[in-house]
Amino acid sequence: MNELITLLTDSLHNNTFIRCIWSNPRTKDHYQKIVVKPVLIKEELLLQFSKTKDNKEYHENITPQDISLKVEEICSGFKQIQLYTAQHDYQCLVNKKGNMHIKKLAPSLKVPTNLSHNRQKKYLLDTASSEDFLKALGLMDEKGQIKPSKYDKYKQINRYLEFVADCMGTLTADPIRIIDFGCGKSYLTFALYHYLTVILHRKVEVVGLDLKADVIAFCEALAQKLGYSHLHFQVGDIGTYTTNQPIDMVVSLHACNTATDAALEKAVGWGAKVILAVPCCHHEAYTQIQNDALNSILKHGILKERIAALVTDGLRAQLLESCGYDVTVMEFIDMAHTPKNILIKALLKSHVDFNAPSFNAYQKAADTLNLNLSLEKNLKAIGKL
Repeated sequence: MNELITLLTDSLHNNTFIRCIWSNPRTKDHYQKIVVKPVLIKEELLLQFSKTKDNKEYHENITPQDISLKVEEICSGFKQIQLYTAQHDYQCLVNKKGNMHIKKLAPSLKVPTNLSHNRQKKYLLDTASSEDFLKALGLMDEKGQIKPSKYDKYKQINRYLEFVADCMGTLTADPIRIIDFGCGKSYLTFALYHYLTVILHRKVEVVGLDLKADVIAFCEALAQKLGYSHLHFQVGDIGTYTTNQPIDMVVSLHACNTATDAALEKAVGWGAKVILAVPCCHHEAYTQIQNDALNSILKHGILKERIAALVTDGLRAQLLESCGYDVTVMEFIDMAHTPKNILIKALLKSHVDFNAPSFNAYQKAADTLNLNLSLEKNLKAIGKL
């Protein structure tokens, strides 16, 4: 059985799995047949088990990570198993003691191109021009299929690009100059550059900034390999970064704690037309937040942490409104995939004025919760509040 589980998990990891069929049950009251195949349901890759009994079919969907336990559960009830992969077919015979004999055969089926259980979503990166880029980032295999282990990342990238697409009416400069603060390994930075230059045919200048020298060296080398001549990476701190170029768009994805505030302050100071921020960690508000009327809630650490995070991002949005931005706070990607799922999108208004009512509303909320946040102090220091 362990050998079959290994074959199954390897084929799923390598994106070569097609289907597996359990047949010839040991008892009459058992399922006559079980067929498992990969499907996409609501954009999530799952394994669908179709179980036949008394001329009726029953369905169960599991994640690929749960396949080992499921195989252990059902194998003992069948005498024969057929595993189909893009590389080989495997015929498995199981005796009464549960011992398995596996015979390897030539492949007889092709990997399906459309796994969708419902109508397949059309992604922004579903273009022939995206293949080399996706392969270079390790998201796509040599057969042109998104790897199952990378599907969540692929979906996250496309979701991010949908937000960018919504902002394109605001980005009229030529070239568009973009700073990505805390870029990390830069999946999204590369995706942004590819989308704007290769798919939309826009001229851009993109700089990714991060503190980790080894990460920056890797990203710079990959940019050169892909021929992305106007994408560059630098080692640097958000708070001390300067430029003499106009900046049209600032991105800050998962910058920790007040690093997000430093990125927002830079963006406002430059008069960036578009700001996209996905904050991470909210330690500053957690250490300050206090209100006697809420003590029965705030005394629970996990609740205090979540309230601090939501309040911080709400107040950040309010401060950006005070500085002349139209601000929307929305879900970045489903909470099941990452808890860092709130995105702040801010678009600079054509006529920029200090919005006193918005700031007064901010101040009232901050005072109520005993908060003195870095973003407010930073914006006051540069004369924006």
